[in-house]
Amino acid sequence: MPLTRVAIEISNGKSEMLYYPSSVVKDFFQEKQQFKFMEFKELALTSLEESDKRVTAKYGYPCIGCAILRHRITEWAQLYKEETVKIVKIHEFKY
Repeated sequence: MPLTRVAIEISNGKSEMLYYPSSVVKDFFQEKQQFKFMEFKELALTSLEESDKRVTAKYGYPCIGCAILRHRITEWAQLYKEETVKIVKIHEFKY
């Protein structure tokens, strides 16, 4: 499965790199898109759910990385709910 990294910038100046175990995230986000944080959160959680389904289908167990990222994004939503998020870069690695 391809690993996909998504670089984001939050309007408060914070930058983060998100790691997805699947390229399905590209169905939800494109480079240079901007979202209100709560909209970003909903799309991110949905894309993580789809990624996790792919991992489970292929390997027979869920992806712990998806669970960790879901938790982080949910926590961030409490801190950054008034901010915007820009998708800076999406990079896919195939192995």
